[in-house]
Amino acid sequence: MILLDTSALIRFFTGDDKVKASKVKRLLDSENDLLLIDAVLLELVFTLLKVYQEPKGRVLEILRFLLSRPNIQINAEVKKSIMYYEDLNLSIADCLILSYGEGNRIASFDEGLLKTKGVKPFWIKK
Repeated sequence: MILLDTSALIRFFTGDDKVKASKVKRLLDSENDLLLIDAVLLELVFTLLKVYQEPKGRVLEILRFLLSRPNIQINAEVKKSIMYYEDLNLSIADCLILSYGEGNRIASFDEGLLKTKGVKPFWIKK
């Protein structure tokens, strides 16, 4: 298993270093088992949006590409958070919290998150 790091994915998706982007392309196209973890997802989305000023639509294309790769393992919560990110007006971090929080109460003061359908707040407003 090979863990994908944000720096490698950024090189591939931005092409800002052609040599490194080519190495990552070969890895993604290989038959190696790859792993995308939560922390890398969060950092990837943040970096693309804030540093590279990519629009959310482009970020979603990138996430869909990663989901489509048969050799990339992504846990169910991360997959679900990507679906939430596509459908909801929440940050990727909130989408990940929403995904892990399903069926549980969420201790948060984030009004946007707490107003999301299906969220069970820990603190009930009176």
